[in-house]
Amino acid sequence: MKLLPDNIGGNPKQYTVLGVLAIALVFVYRMYNAQVATPAPPVPPVAPLRRPTVVARQQTVVPEAPSGPKLETRSGHRADDFRPSLKLPDGVDVTKIDPTLKLELLARLQKIPLEGGSRSVFDYGAPPVPPPPPVAPIKPGMIVVNGQQVPAGSVAPPAPVKPQAPPIPLKFYGYANRLSGAARQAFFLDGDDIQIKGENDVIRGRYKIIRIGINSAVVEDLQTHDQQTLPLVAELTS
Repeated sequence: MKLLPDNIGGNPKQYTVLGVLAIALVFVYRMYNAQVATPAPPVPPVAPLRRPTVVARQQTVVPEAPSGPKLETRSGHRADDFRPSLKLPDGVDVTKIDPTLKLELLARLQKIPLEGGSRSVFDYGAPPVPPPPPVAPIKPGMIVVNGQQVPAGSVAPPAPVKPQAPPIPLKFYGYANRLSGAARQAFFLDGDDIQIKGENDVIRGRYKIIRIGINSAVVEDLQTHDQQTLPLVAELTS
């Protein structure tokens, strides 16, 4: 019996292979649909992590014993033996105690000036300020020079300071050589006036020309007898 018509090409072996492939595809398709239809199992919730609780244990704090020797007070007792108490001695009658505030005593206490030493309580071990050295009295006929007493006649008095002479109000701005008369004459500016003078000539009856040089001229003030060198002025400005 023929399952396929004769007009379809191919041999029976090829038809067998195609049939096997078709059956395999149908099986794979059913397996895929079964996996898609089956719901995935729910994921259990994860509990949040908790920090461990730390329980602090109460411990009794024991004060450390002070190291080093204990200091003694003026009364001979140790410093740690001072334990003041407000408890009254036995046998004291409390009803006889006067609780009145003594204002006059407080007023007297406020009027007492505060006095203290020169040593600072914050500078431990600082030495006290030394007293000033004693000053020896000056003996008669002695004077003090550089901290020492010397006889008054052994020190020469200082030389008097010579007063500085005023500047000569002349300007030397040129010279000229002459064939006759004075060998060289200089040109001086006296305020707005021009003075032409030679050596040994006098200007205004006070300033004498001592020497005429190329770059300067020496002039003497006849009142103070002071000689000054006047430099040559290269250019005069009005």
